[in-house]
Amino acid sequence: MSNKEDIFVAIDVETTGLSPFNNELIEISAIKYNKNKKIDTFSTLIKPKIKIPYYITKITGITNEMVQNAPQIEKVMPELICFIGEHALVAHNANFDYKFIQNYSGNSFSKNKVIDTVAIGRKLYPELPNHKLGTIAKHIGITEDGFHRAEFDCECCAKIYIEYLKVV
Repeated sequence: MSNKEDIFVAIDVETTGLSPFNNELIEISAIKYNKNKKIDTFSTLIKPKIKIPYYITKITGITNEMVQNAPQIEKVMPELICFIGEHALVAHNANFDYKFIQNYSGNSFSKNKVIDTVAIGRKLYPELPNHKLGTIAKHIGITEDGFHRAEFDCECCAKIYIEYLKVV
């Protein structure tokens, strides 16, 4: 019999700001894993109702031109809800991503277990100067630089969680 968390979904969002109520999603990625094997991917840019602020473009590299023909959140969210189902969610600073997807999904993920890789990073690597995603990722051997794009961040989160599963 398999453990309920054998299948988990690493998730990351990019947004127009920090508030799940006043800002919008501009990218969502969710990667489904069975233990340590990637089995499915959901990833899309999202066209917000407002222009993407310049400082967000500087952080994420996502421009208004890139999202011009992207689907709106109303089309994306039902697909994401279906993709995730009741599987555990794994994210870095999970509360941020969780609040955004909860707000835009009408609280569809209330029953999902949420696993935060910040807490895992603190437990596994207390010696690190901080527990930002990039710091932990570099520590476990991820050398390429794609941070602040949702799919790349999902893969980093998943690798941290998979490292954790090896020791628990």
